[in-house]
Amino acid sequence: MLNLRLWAFCFGLGAFLGLSHDILGQTAPILGRSCAPLAGDTPRYARMTNPSALSFVLSQNGASRTWDLANALVSNESEVVRYVNATQTPYFLLFGNYGRKTADSSSLFEFLGLPPQLPIPGLDSLNLPLTNLYDFYNLNNNRWAKTAQGIGLLGLPLPVFYSDPDEMLSFPLQFGDRDTSTFAFSINIPTIAEIRRQGQRFSVVDAWGTLRTPYGQFPCLRVRSRLTITDSILLAGSAPVGLPTRTEIETSWYTNETNQRGPLLRILERSILFFPPTIQEVWYRDRYRAPLPPPPPPLTDPGNVVLYPNPCRGVLNLGLHPLDACDRVRFWNASGQEVLVVEQPGTRIEGLEYRLAAGFYRVEVTAAYGVYSKKILLLP
Repeated sequence: MLNLRLWAFCFGLGAFLGLSHDILGQTAPILGRSCAPLAGDTPRYARMTNPSALSFVLSQNGASRTWDLANALVSNESEVVRYVNATQTPYFLLFGNYGRKTADSSSLFEFLGLPPQLPIPGLDSLNLPLTNLYDFYNLNNNRWAKTAQGIGLLGLPLPVFYSDPDEMLSFPLQFGDRDTSTFAFSINIPTIAEIRRQGQRFSVVDAWGTLRTPYGQFPCLRVRSRLTITDSILLAGSAPVGLPTRTEIETSWYTNETNQRGPLLRILERSILFFPPTIQEVWYRDRYRAPLPPPPPPLTDPGNVVLYPNPCRGVLNLGLHPLDACDRVRFWNASGQEVLVVEQPGTRIEGLEYRLAAGFYRVEVTAAYGVYSKKILLLP
């Protein structure tokens, strides 16, 4: 009897410990330099359509969180971010750095976080156009820092070194870490003005857990950084003009999973003049997704068909009246040769890029109410 009780006790203890391990087995990841992007990386990011709808996430801090945003993140636009060596940009003098383009064009006031018109005499003439804006970085085992910027000004590429780099991440990075750093640089526009920027970054790793997005599910640390930025303008021959201090808050999720460098999700809050910060942008890591085809024009009566999109690439949609079922689709090339027949296609034909060469085709659709002839262009 004693052996039986001892066995039951050991079995129960083992089951409890196993359950405890499942519950408590999740541990906060510790991140090193492998979480930061490198030269040659080309991640794709999608921009959320309605960024303010994600404000509820900002309060979800602490340990062992689950941020399930797979359905909350909706986007109609995405772009590939390319990290390249400085020698592959117009700012080749910034050798030893690598960077990414942040904008094709901007204005000096936008760069300074100012409205297009300022009620300060003499400053409106400084709202110069800027082109080819880049941020440049340096990465080592201790930190990932923004060390330079590139600005196209008056038709010339202007490399700008930070006199005090902006240390974005310090390694090793773990839950509960706090860090305060400063940054500074100046831009000299000969015979016109000098622009000086000083700032402070206060960062805290305020949460860890599992992040779910349309891109996938990842263990993450969340880093929340508050930046205070003060710019001043020194006009030629006059005293400095101080601009209002502004605040930016970056909330970013990083993972230690292999080849997932850079933030998986980034929420950017900005203040405008004296107003408190509000969410302005939300970017999340994603993969290429073919845009949904536009809906076909309404077909009120049987006896017509719409092939879309036209031109198409790979997938051709068939818009017919619900009562006008399609039996067969034939394709003829520009030489008049029948090159493809698809039986019972339903509402779409996929994989055309593997079946046909790019070019113009005459398409014959045989349906319940007749035979329709259309022309399409198949893109490579």
